[in-house]
Amino acid sequence: MNVQTHSNLLSVFEAQAYAKMIGPFSVEDVGSKSWMRQHNLVEQLNIQAHTNALTKHDEFVVEAIIECEKMPVLIHHLLAIEAWREKVFPSLYKEVKSSASVKVYVALYHEATVCNLLEVLMYHENSCESGGDAMCELADYCYRKLLMLSTKRIEPPEPKPKKLELKEIENENQAERILKQAKQIEYTTAMSCITLMRFLTEHITALPVSVPRQLLDNLDVLMVMVPLMEAAPWQRRSRQGLEKYVENKWMKIERKDRFRLSKLEAQVWLSIYNLLMDKGCRALYDFTNYRKDVLMRLKRYINDLLKDQLPILKDLQRLLEELSLMKMPAAAKPLHLVVPVDLIREAVYNSRQTNKPRTEEEWKDIAKMQLKGAFAADSKDRAEEMRALAETYGGGAMESLIEEPKCARCGKPATNRCSGCQQEWYCGRKCQVKSWKKHKSICKLLSDALRSKTKNSNQPDKENVSARPEEKQKKSDGLIEIIS
Repeated sequence: MNVQTHSNLLSVFEAQAYAKMIGPFSVEDVGSKSWMRQHNLVEQLNIQAHTNALTKHDEFVVEAIIECEKMPVLIHHLLAIEAWREKVFPSLYKEVKSSASVKVYVALYHEATVCNLLEVLMYHENSCESGGDAMCELADYCYRKLLMLSTKRIEPPEPKPKKLELKEIENENQAERILKQAKQIEYTTAMSCITLMRFLTEHITALPVSVPRQLLDNLDVLMVMVPLMEAAPWQRRSRQGLEKYVENKWMKIERKDRFRLSKLEAQVWLSIYNLLMDKGCRALYDFTNYRKDVLMRLKRYINDLLKDQLPILKDLQRLLEELSLMKMPAAAKPLHLVVPVDLIREAVYNSRQTNKPRTEEEWKDIAKMQLKGAFAADSKDRAEEMRALAETYGGGAMESLIEEPKCARCGKPATNRCSGCQQEWYCGRKCQVKSWKKHKSICKLLSDALRSKTKNSNQPDKENVSARPEEKQKKSDGLIEIIS
């Protein structure tokens, strides 16, 4: 599908209006009607921002976010949904009914959506500048993600299972599926943070002075970037051989391309380069024997093949050679710096009543409240929320930005889509029939929303399969014949 066809998903005036309507939310609000509106606003701006970037059109979404001063609000979204995922989600996901599982997925996915939007925004220096002191908290957030990647607390998802293991997928319960989705989204978000860290270091001179001090003194990001390079979370081994995570999907790497630099690898090298080669950053960084030893581990990666792909690394190699000959102090000099206050994080984690950090019991109480309200099986706002989601994700612009669809059951490339919800894809009749029992309740919710959105769409698309496998369908125009 051609992206240019959907370049005007939002007009300039709509983007401006949507940006104005974005506001902060609390952990208690996640999943509520007002929160769903916030998610839909951010998602539509995200889709339009990526469409503008891909088609090289006027980036009016970026301008709208800057003009409305919404960078700190987006960072607030990121920290609030992170707190919900860490503190509330573990007490909630096992109790969620299948009819509410879509909303749980949307709540988890919101973190990836905001990171995705920030990737587009932070390409521009003035976006980073408009973030103000909140960029310090974004740096802290990215550091936490990169630390988990480097220590393998966040790992690449397992390759798709073999045919013999499909029975395990069929027997997988609701809680296991939600947890698997949560881990996949967490990995995707962490990989986005590699790019965000590169932009933070690239535009470091435009940021408040607290940001470089936070990165180099309080967090010591360089001591995480080196283990991250060694952990290489952007690659994995599968039955097909070496695979690398490129443009949000796993791609098989041919033997001749094994040493070709991927985009994520390049981002890590550029972050290291920016922090070590910038004179202002170097003046802030206190080199010690320990830090020197860690940085020296980079030397084994810098070879002629790498320098041909990233010529600026020649300067970095020269700096590392100079450092290897220098005598360093055993420990860093004590610095009496004012540690930046995490105002957003404090607001998110503190109780509204006491203004003190919530206890574990208070977090569990929020989970119980949301199970009875926003994530209840019989929520009164479900139809309206599904209609809004269908409007956000049902457009062709979204499909042009994501990877090719995979079968919801076996993971193979899919060419047939459920004609009811128009969201689930299948490789053929067999997988669709076996998935129907689990898909039925969600399909009904989404298809009802779609019917209310488009009353004149009674006939299925050519790529669609029957929404209900037990119904008989004639084989025509490429439709799969589904016979009970």
